[in-house]
Amino acid sequence: MTDLWQRLKQRKLVQWAVAYVAGAFALLQGIDIVATKFGWPDSIERILIVAICVGFFIVLLLAWYHGERGTQKVSGTELLLLALLLAIGGGLMWGFAGAPKPIAVTSGSTATTVAKPVATLGPTEANIPAKSIAVLPFENLSEDKANGYFATGMQDEILTRLAAIRDLKVISRTSTEQYASHPPNLKIVAEQLGVATVLEGSVQRANGKVRINLQLINAHDDSHLWAKNYDRDIADVFAVQSDVAEKVADALKAQLLPAESARIASVPTTSTQAHDLFLKAQDLFNQLQTSTAIDPAAAGAQAVDFYRGAIAADPKFALAYAQLSYLLNYLHWYGIDNRASVVADSLDAVEHALKLQPDLPEAHLAMGYVHYWGHRDYAPALVEFSIARAGMPNSSEALAGIAYVHRRQGLFTQCIAELQQASLLDPRNLLVPREIATSYVALRRYAEAEPIYAHTLDVSPGDVEAQVQHATSRILSGDTASAERLLDAIPQGTDP
Repeated sequence: MTDLWQRLKQRKLVQWAVAYVAGAFALLQGIDIVATKFGWPDSIERILIVAICVGFFIVLLLAWYHGERGTQKVSGTELLLLALLLAIGGGLMWGFAGAPKPIAVTSGSTATTVAKPVATLGPTEANIPAKSIAVLPFENLSEDKANGYFATGMQDEILTRLAAIRDLKVISRTSTEQYASHPPNLKIVAEQLGVATVLEGSVQRANGKVRINLQLINAHDDSHLWAKNYDRDIADVFAVQSDVAEKVADALKAQLLPAESARIASVPTTSTQAHDLFLKAQDLFNQLQTSTAIDPAAAGAQAVDFYRGAIAADPKFALAYAQLSYLLNYLHWYGIDNRASVVADSLDAVEHALKLQPDLPEAHLAMGYVHYWGHRDYAPALVEFSIARAGMPNSSEALAGIAYVHRRQGLFTQCIAELQQASLLDPRNLLVPREIATSYVALRRYAEAEPIYAHTLDVSPGDVEAQVQHATSRILSGDTASAERLLDAIPQGTDP
């Protein structure tokens, strides 16, 4: 060992290693800046990183053979080792850094060959984790069909509790609401959502009582992993939701951290009246976000009234304050309510929420949007979104918020990577892939935007906004002829 240490010192192997690592780090920082400015494909950066890693071992090898006196001739052993290192490095580059195979995207009478970007066109069977779940819309079995909002609320609140578990992958409501309560082919639905299991259920409410029937199904073989019927008083629905989340986590062998157990067991309000008004407000807000509200202004105003009614029934209802803040900001950002006082009211509501419950993730999400949408103040918005994401690890909204702020800061490559993660949690939300494509267009990486627009229009052929954005991308890339065909295909008088 002493002789080996002396030989290492003579050859200055450690000094060479430190110098190489420092130089490589500086080089990678410079490459990242240049790649962002000129819109280089990610594959180029990956190739350079692998080459630098291989070069590290080559430098150590050369230092060992030539470091002592610098007079040795290159031996056959050295050549063999260098050849092996180059072969291994080449294999790594070929396997991990190679460009994706092209696919053909047809527009009109022409076909354009483009590269299919990774992780932007939805989940595949190969990357579906075993601890993953989608909570499908619950069937409303109440005689009074106006109780539909209550069934939707039960689904949403159970989903929210499950989404607090970091060890699970939980699909957002925006994606699951597009399916029936009991779809005929559960395996296809699970593949489209990128999950291994599905929670189905039904809700029946009458005379202060509620019956909730649930079943957790393995989508691969349609087997039941867990099932239970709950007959409870309306006042006990939070206990039911907590029990469901715990039983599902246990069935999927998901680890529950102490903070997650506390969040699952939390009771946001003890007032059944406040809770009922809150669920009505949530239902209207959901319709606004998914563009199913016939009159956005009327739906928004009514949702505000319901949230304020919930707060009046329970002034300590922190979650109602947080959601009211989020809704007010949403109405202002999308031009539904342009009054200057709306942003101030939104800030006031979320401050009340944080005073009542400082660690409430939904309140930090709302505060993030106060900074982002209300004041264009990006640094504190990122802080709030990060806190929200820590408490809601499966929240695509928090992750998308971070991505959009990074894009505002000019970090387009980072924004794309974050939106790709968000799309895995919300794979049927077409807004996310559209925003990914828009970010590629901003980087002038038009070929990478092409298959995303094609996927979006394949899922929703009538998405006029996607058609207009797709045509804009074609115009910017110089393909005005196909852009004209895309625009001509939009029905006259359509408002994007």
